Amino acid sequence: MALDDWTLPAVLFGIVIALVTLVTLVIRRTFKGSVKIAVASILGIFAGIACASHGPGEILQGNIAPNGIMIEAWPELASLGGEPAMTLIPNFFVTGILAIIFGILVTIWAALCIKRKNGGLVLILLSLIMLTIGGGIIPPMLGVIAGIISIRIWQGNKLSV
Repeated sequence: MALDDWTLPAVLFGIVIALVTLVTLVIRRTFKGSVKIAVASILGIFAGIACASHGPGEILQGNIAPNGIMIEAWPELASLGGEPAMTLIPNFFVTGILAIIFGILVTIWAALCIKRKNGGLVLILLSLIMLTIGGGIIPPMLGVIAGIISIRIWQGNKLSV
């Protein structure tokens, strides 16, 4: 019995929502009611998880070179357009490993370090790296948005002191 094109994305989306909900509960205690930091953190966590989800699809394509810098992380998922991504690395296997590693790094950074003084800047830099190593197109955008929110919060705190 074959799965249709929407089954895997629906399951992955459900898992992501459950993880984000769980992390949100932890974040509310960590950030003590700061909604802006919580939103930045949740966006960053979602970006990291989404980036890491591109990795297995790229790894499954094997130890071959992509045709160009624009690739499809999961070519079988026609409903998502193959999950487009961009990579500067000439190997699907290495691209997938790096996407998973940087996805985990972004998730951890967004969950634990976003409220540091330069936490937003580091998140933006990690997100730009995600963009170039096969982490997708949308996840890095979410990471950059989260980083900008964090930076703006720090600028607001600095101006009001």
